[in-house]
Amino acid sequence: MVLAILIAFLSIGFLGWQYRKIEQEKIPAIEQKMEQKSVEAVLDRFMEYRVDKNEKRAEGLLTERATEERLQNKFMLIDNFENYEIIKSEKLADGDYRFIVKTLQGDSGDSVEIIILTKILDKYYINSVELA
Repeated sequence: MVLAILIAFLSIGFLGWQYRKIEQEKIPAIEQKMEQKSVEAVLDRFMEYRVDKNEKRAEGLLTERATEERLQNKFMLIDNFENYEIIKSEKLADGDYRFIVKTLQGDSGDSVEIIILTKILDKYYINSVELA
């Protein structure tokens, strides 16, 4: 009887230890992957709007800073984009995400843009677009 109770307590302790280990290691990694996918989905929507030449929808994903960059002609929101390819992505120290995107254009050749997304009230928006 005492042995059964001792085994039960050891089992509970072991399971609790495993749960804490999973909670500390695995759950943050899963949350990070989910956040990365969410950010990539916003970037994909933005780029698809540009490919489809849907200026209004693409503008809806820009922050004030990106809108100012656009008005200063630092990048073209709508151009002869035929497709795009995400070359690299990384999370920055401040929580923003930086993507290097190759835009495939018709006759004018390809270009590379550095696009930074930032989180505002639980949603991601395009905060900067620079030609590389």
